[in-house]
Amino acid sequence: MVVAQEKIDWQESLTQNPVARIPRPTRKGKQFAKGKSILALALIVGMTGAIGVETIQLTVVKGAQVRSLEKDIAEIKAQNDLLQMEADKLRAVSRIESVALSMGMEKPAGIVYVAGAVPAVKNQKGAPSTQVAMQTNEAKPTALHQFSQLFTSFFASTQR
Repeated sequence: MVVAQEKIDWQESLTQNPVARIPRPTRKGKQFAKGKSILALALIVGMTGAIGVETIQLTVVKGAQVRSLEKDIAEIKAQNDLLQMEADKLRAVSRIESVALSMGMEKPAGIVYVAGAVPAVKNQKGAPSTQVAMQTNEAKPTALHQFSQLFTSFFASTQR
C-alpha cells in the first residue's frame, strides 16, 4: 500500500515561545468555591441543628410544666372534694338538729308550716309595728303575694 506524504508548512515556527501564559486562578477559585459551599452547608446544618435542639428543649420544658400543672390540678381537686365533704357534713340536718338541741331549742312536734314572708322591722321612728304591717298585707293580698305564699308553703311542706 502506498501512502502519499503530506508536507505541512507552518507560518510560524515551532521554536518560538508563545505568549507567556498567565496562570489561571480557577484552581484557587475552585478551592475557594468548594470551601464556601462547605461553609454554607455547615452553617445550614448548624442552624437546623440549633433549631431542632431548641425545639426539643422547649418541648421538654413545657412538658414538665404541663405535668406540674396537672399535678397541682389533681391536688386542688382532691382538696376541693374534701372541702365539699366537710360542707355537706356541716349542712346535714342531723348535725343542725343536734346543735339546735344543744343550744336549748326544742324539736317541734308534727308538721310546721311557715306562711309568707315576715316583713323586715325598720329601726326608724314612726315606723309601723310588725303586727300593723301584717294586718295591712293580709287585708289586701295581691296576686304576687298569694303566689308567694303558695310557693313558700309548698316547699316548706316538702322539707319534712
